[in-house]
Amino acid sequence: MILSSLQWGSLVSFPIEWAALALLVAGAIYWERAALSGIGVEGCLLSAMLGIALAYEWTGDYAIAGAVGAGAAVLFALAASGLLLTLRSDPLIGSFCLSLVPAAALGLLVRSVPLRILRETPAPGLVPGTIFEGTYSEDLIVSPWFLAVPLVLAVAALVMLKTPYGLKLRGYSETPAFARRGPAQVAWVRVSAAVLGALWVVPAAALLLRAHTGSLPMGLGFIALACAVAGRWGFLPAIFLAAGPALLRALRPYAGAGDALGLTLGAAPFLLALLYLILLTRRSLRAATTPQSRLDPDVL
Repeated sequence: MILSSLQWGSLVSFPIEWAALALLVAGAIYWERAALSGIGVEGCLLSAMLGIALAYEWTGDYAIAGAVGAGAAVLFALAASGLLLTLRSDPLIGSFCLSLVPAAALGLLVRSVPLRILRETPAPGLVPGTIFEGTYSEDLIVSPWFLAVPLVLAVAALVMLKTPYGLKLRGYSETPAFARRGPAQVAWVRVSAAVLGALWVVPAAALLLRAHTGSLPMGLGFIALACAVAGRWGFLPAIFLAAGPALLRALRPYAGAGDALGLTLGAAPFLLALLYLILLTRRSLRAATTPQSRLDPDVL
């Protein structure tokens, strides 16, 4: 009875939600490897959404809006990483507090201005004039952002795992003593990693702006970070884990916005991320194995 009454078209949002979270996972891994805390991807995501929305409001050109969104994400990455490294503040607290700035700006903007990008028809950013226009599948088949997701994730993994830069980044993040050999070079590697993490997030911002015209999402960076931690900082395990929260987010349209089921589904992705951390992170951090590692702060 319940299954027959469902409108299955809303489940098309599941691949979009999963793709967006997968991109955020990639960004979180880069930020964490740069020792800047993966929470910073939340600020990158909101900055990109803010830049895309404002630029499209002012210019009406979606290509310009996408470029401005990428610039806003990179600007946040540069500002946040620069402040965290210069002030030597706690990366977790610092990234969280700095992410509140674009969050507040985006929230005020959405409440005060009826943004064109959220209400314009046909939706900007999709390939126009196809047989899929006006159907559920157009957000998948004729969306350049969605089609580019596998390539973006492949490039992110390739850079991290198969290039000298990725090896150097992993070396600096895993062995603090190694970082003391060249402070300037280490700073450049860490800042550039934050910038790359911001760029991986930009397609996610564009996808989420299209998928959530009524209520822009907040806090997805925290879910992505939880998936990355639970996946032991591996791209494939973390992306696989992101499917769970993505499915729960796709189910939200089937519940009322204010009833108990709607509130439960709204909180469910965050609760699942918490369960990931509780159940899957045991021994995910390297334990001290020698007496020296318990005494030397440079040995993780």
